Amino acid sequence: MKIIIPVLGFGRAGGYRVLSQFANEWIKHGHDVDFLCPDSGDEPYFPTSAGIVWVDGAGNLTRVRATIAKPSGWYHLKTLFLGLKEIGSQYDIIFANHSLTAWPVALASCGHAKKVYYVQAYEPEYYTSAKTIKGYLLATVSALSYHLSLNRVVNAPIYFRYKNLRAAQFVPPGLDLENFKPSESIRNLENAKTIIIGCIGRHEPEKGTIYVLRAFEELYKKDKRFLLRVAYGNLPEDWKHEQCEVVVPKNDQELADYYRSLDILVAPGTVQHGAPHYPVLEAGACGVAVVTTGYMGATPETAWIVRNKDVESIVNSIIDIASDDKQRMKKRSIFLNETLHFSWEYVSKKMLKIFQQNG
Repeated sequence: MKIIIPVLGFGRAGGYRVLSQFANEWIKHGHDVDFLCPDSGDEPYFPTSAGIVWVDGAGNLTRVRATIAKPSGWYHLKTLFLGLKEIGSQYDIIFANHSLTAWPVALASCGHAKKVYYVQAYEPEYYTSAKTIKGYLLATVSALSYHLSLNRVVNAPIYFRYKNLRAAQFVPPGLDLENFKPSESIRNLENAKTIIIGCIGRHEPEKGTIYVLRAFEELYKKDKRFLLRVAYGNLPEDWKHEQCEVVVPKNDQELADYYRSLDILVAPGTVQHGAPHYPVLEAGACGVAVVTTGYMGATPETAWIVRNKDVESIVNSIIDIASDDKQRMKKRSIFLNETLHFSWEYVSKKMLKIFQQNG
């Protein structure tokens, strides 16, 4: 099959890793894969062996990127529409992957190409959290994208019937299990001199970083062994603590090393529980104890599930982990087995099967 993946640009968020990895795996299985990107986009942050077709505002296509100033969002939509109108019919599958790529995919005439919309999150909730006119406008546009005439595939069963989103098929994101893997040695926490708690620092309120910080403050008051290690920073300007360290991984290898440096990872997101959340899956694959409000892969058998926006619940779970190595080892083992279902080879074949069923 020939597959094209329209993108607004190449970013560093987990969703872009998913697209690069899908492309890499599909190529391994003998398929031809290209990205279609506005010429204002950056080079891919996540490595991909797929080809890249750059398109400008006049619909001209090239394999060589031209560096131009960042234009408006409308420019991105226009260029994708023109690019798909020009070459979409040359492909078997057009893989929309974001609400704003769904519109040009749906509206462009692409011959007999099959159009698939991979929904990686219910985007309107994230846009409305900004509480701005632009945010509400984007929320409306993204919500309406779920009614376009596209074959919707979601990344978690919770989205089968989620608000105005409907779908019947799902494919989870994958994990590079050669990279995200546990340390050979396992620390005993009951008698440890230090216990390292980690989280991915994010500014967005729905990611819940503030609840980790408040929980750590309470834990440190109780036990000076606790240390906090935050990936990427993004901490509130008015928050600091002498026992908090910020680490900035430069790539996935360093990110995996970061997880393996932790004893406990806390992921207290406040929305769309049951959906995939990479820190939960990656930390679990690295053998780290996971405390979370409940995302894909985390169950009472594999992790410590806490109440939403509840600092006390996080504190109590971490104390439980630090005082019961036997329970921690049991959940660790079960989670490691669960992550085998997220190998890229497995999930990429699952998506290819959907392409073939609908093609």
